[in-house]
This record gives sequence, structure tokens and C-alpha cells, in this order.
Amino acid sequence: MSILAGTMAKTRELAELFSAIGSNDLVRANILARTVAGRHGARGHHRVERDLLGALDAPRSPQNGATAPTNAWQMNSSLMPLRPQKRLAELELTPSIRNTVNELLQEWRARARLSAKGIPRRWRLLFHGPSGCGKSVAAAAMAGEAGLPAFLVRFDSLIGAYLGQTALRLREVFRFAEQTPSLLLFDEVDALAKRRGSPMEVGELDRIVIAFMQELEHAHSDGFIVATSNLPQSLDDALWRRFDLRLQFPKPRKVDLVRFAQRHCKSFGLRPSRPLVIACRQAASYADAEQLVISEARRRMLAG
Repeated sequence: MSILAGTMAKTRELAELFSAIGSNDLVRANILARTVAGRHGARGHHRVERDLLGALDAPRSPQNGATAPTNAWQMNSSLMPLRPQKRLAELELTPSIRNTVNELLQEWRARARLSAKGIPRRWRLLFHGPSGCGKSVAAAAMAGEAGLPAFLVRFDSLIGAYLGQTALRLREVFRFAEQTPSLLLFDEVDALAKRRGSPMEVGELDRIVIAFMQELEHAHSDGFIVATSNLPQSLDDALWRRFDLRLQFPKPRKVDLVRFAQRHCKSFGLRPSRPLVIACRQAASYADAEQLVISEARRRMLAG
């Protein structure tokens, strides 16, 4: 009975795959095909899995002058478009961080000249520091300044239930970075790259950390890969050296929070009240101060 049920499940799976191909739904067909390959890998049939994925990822020639979609699976599953909320000049950054980010952009613009001289530029970046202090916003602003599309790597779609599935999806994300100049943001990378060897974790999580470090070390990109961490002490020790730059975003001082709040009030046409300034001075982060200003702007508008 179990053999019959397994055969019927495989038949349904193949029927769905054929249906997606027949209706020219290439995104769905891509996902289904990778699911089939992943199941073989989960059963230990790694050569079959590799051959199937190799056939799926083989270069295809566009027909009739059309451009073949690049890595449609990642674009619709593990990568979410990230739009810059602010320009780099509008962000409240320390002089040191602002200078470093400008240097990174300068290196990116001169990437061809640096490459011709055999000089590597810095493009694998780790931004770490307290939550709400501008790490992700700065990464998106960098992409905007460079004119690069930015994508947030969605961990909920990246982490698979089967053995080896997450490593496979990681490989595809990094392949996308190699093929498409862009900025990929691994936000709160602590969820993916915690220190190995914890007795509370299963072996599969250790394998995910290793896969991430290997992909990061051997990857190539004409854009940037940025990881952010609120808990850098929880990251695996070996991960740190895989990054070209590790940039710490400090907790803002009270004077920084007040200046940020005053600038944000001006963008709403507000005159900051004394209670608002006091509240922002006590905020834990720029994100918290921003929400206080927005709440005040909303309250005043509704009050007429």
C-alpha cells in the first residue's frame, strides 16, 4: 500500500511539473523541478540530484531574439526587491562610517581599473551593531548610490526542510549574484551563521553555516554582498575572515538622536515639541526615534 501511495505521489508531482511546462509557467516549473531534484538528494542520491540540477541550470539560447529569464526561481522565491528608503546623504551616520561607505562606492566605480592592476576591491561586507541603528538602510542606500538593484535574501524561502536543500538554495543565490550585478542583503545573518558546535543545535545547522562560508569565500560579484548582525558575538568565529570589511554601527548618542529627530521633524513640516525631543533623546535607536516623530506627525494631523 505504501509503495502504491508513493507511486501516486510521484505521478501527481510529475503531472504538476508537466502542467507548468505546458502552460509556460516557467517559475512554477523551475520550483517543481528543483523539488524533485532535492528529494533525490534527501534520499542520498546525490549524483542524480547533481545531474538533474545540471540539466536544469544548463545555459539556454534565447529564441526569436527574446531574453531568457535569469534564475527565475530566486527572483520569485528567495530574493525580494529592496528599494532605498533614503539617500546616503540623508542618513545619520558617524563620520567614520560615512567615509568608509564612500570609499566602498569609490572602489566599486573604479572596479575595472582595480581589476586590471590585480587589486581586489571590498564587496563582501558585514555591518554589525545594535538593532535599529541604520545597518540595513545604509546597505540599501549604497545600492541606490551605485545604481544597483538590491535584494533582500528571504530566509523563510532559503531554509529547506530536507537534508542539503538549504545549501543548494544558497548556491543558487550566490550564482545569481555572480550573474547579476546587484546588492544582496543577508539581514540578521545570525539566523543563518551561528557559531558551530552548540549542543542545542542539530548537525544540519552546522552544515548550513559551512555551506554559507564556502559560498561566501569562493563567490564573485560585480556588486555587493552585505550581511547585517545585531548579535555579532553569536556568529561563527570562522565567518568573520570571509568578509572583506567588518563595519561596526555604534549605538547613537543622545545628541545624535536629537539631531536626527529634528531633521525628521523638518521633513514633515513639524516644529519639535519639548516632550518629543525628550522622548527621542531617551530612544534606544534611530528607528525608535523615527517612530516617535511619525507618531507625533500623525497625531497632529488628525488633531487638525
